[in-house]
Amino acid sequence: MNLCFFPIPDYKTVLRIAVTITCCLWLSWTASSENVPLSDRGKAADANKNGLIERSEAGGPLAANFDEIDCDKNGGLDGAEIPAFFQGTGCPKKTTAESKTLSKTEPNKAKVKRKSKRRGGRPPQSVKLEEVKLETTNETYRVIGRVTALQSGPLAARVRGAIQKINFSVGDRVKKGTVLVSLAKQSLQATRRRISAQVSRYKSMMVNAQRELNRMKKLSKSAAYSRARFEDQEGLVAERRAHYLEFKAALEQAQIDIQNSSIKAPYDSVIIEKHIEVGGYVNVGARVVTLSNDKSLEVEADIPSFRLLNLQLGTKAKIVTDSGKLYDAQVRAIIPNENVRTRTRPIRLTADFGSDASNFSDNQSVKVELPLTNENKVLTVNKDAVLRRANGNIVFVVQGTNAMMRSVRLGRGIGNKYQVINGLKAGDKVVIRGNERLGAGGKIKIAK
Repeated sequence: MNLCFFPIPDYKTVLRIAVTITCCLWLSWTASSENVPLSDRGKAADANKNGLIERSEAGGPLAANFDEIDCDKNGGLDGAEIPAFFQGTGCPKKTTAESKTLSKTEPNKAKVKRKSKRRGGRPPQSVKLEEVKLETTNETYRVIGRVTALQSGPLAARVRGAIQKINFSVGDRVKKGTVLVSLAKQSLQATRRRISAQVSRYKSMMVNAQRELNRMKKLSKSAAYSRARFEDQEGLVAERRAHYLEFKAALEQAQIDIQNSSIKAPYDSVIIEKHIEVGGYVNVGARVVTLSNDKSLEVEADIPSFRLLNLQLGTKAKIVTDSGKLYDAQVRAIIPNENVRTRTRPIRLTADFGSDASNFSDNQSVKVELPLTNENKVLTVNKDAVLRRANGNIVFVVQGTNAMMRSVRLGRGIGNKYQVINGLKAGDKVVIRGNERLGAGGKIKIAK
């Protein structure tokens, strides 16, 4: 059996070893004690539970800026270094044994270095900018509309009479002035002749009475003149003149009635419905035929009230048929009559159907395509510029070499941008890259 023997050190060597070990343990304990505890979120990232977020444990902004955040260069991030970086307050004050030694050996140099760091703060953040613009957008929305003929409805009889002849069939296309229905005229013609005779009679009586009155005027200075008889004659002339004018007016009306016995189309139209038959009898106001002018069409649509802010007279629109064909249109009228149940108001649009007008019918359903914004202009901001916060959305607006935090109210999304309701104006420059590492009023440098 071989035994190995080692020389036993003397007491001085043992003492030196003990002192060395003690100093190392004390320095290690002092350094670890200087690390500020991590936040709950930081503790979740601290996989090895050593109180520091090491490079392998860091992610996101911590990983991207690890060397800058690690002020004490100990290879880990503590609870003081992380908030100091994001708040832009510079590196936290060092109280480690190393820093204490440094302050003793090189007080002036260390002091100057700390002051320069405190004075300079966080270095400028590299960012990318984009301008807020008032842009044209082609975004539209659709509502259901209906084709409306400007000239459409029933045609009524203006005189009484028996139906003698019908000159149309349902579906016929007729021109303005075409005789559609003929009523019996015999009774009307007899009435005209009777009234005409009365006109002739009272005209003769009026002329004779006027001749006698003129004769009496010539005798005004003779003994045979009577003032009373003269005044009576004046009254007789006036009475016969009134009767003459009355029957003359009646004769004119009789002539009009005879003309109205021929019911004519008031405009170019298509016969929609027939309400009479030959041999029937109609009274004044009775419906004879329903017709519609398919060459004079408009489109009516019910629009949500909140959309009316973006509409005005003349706003361009599109009419879309079931087949997908598009026709140009524009807003002609906005009717101030809101449906309290649906919260909508009707609008009228003129449409250019061209030669296809005959393919449309009254009350036909179509789609109306309207712009989302007035004059298709909208203020937009890049979606990358917007940061979500608990109290709302913010962006960083550049002022000189600083980025100022500003609250914004946004509308709908338009591609890679948001509509801006308020908080920004056209021409504002906002940060779209690097904004997640900015604080309010932070220094920036524009990346190329």
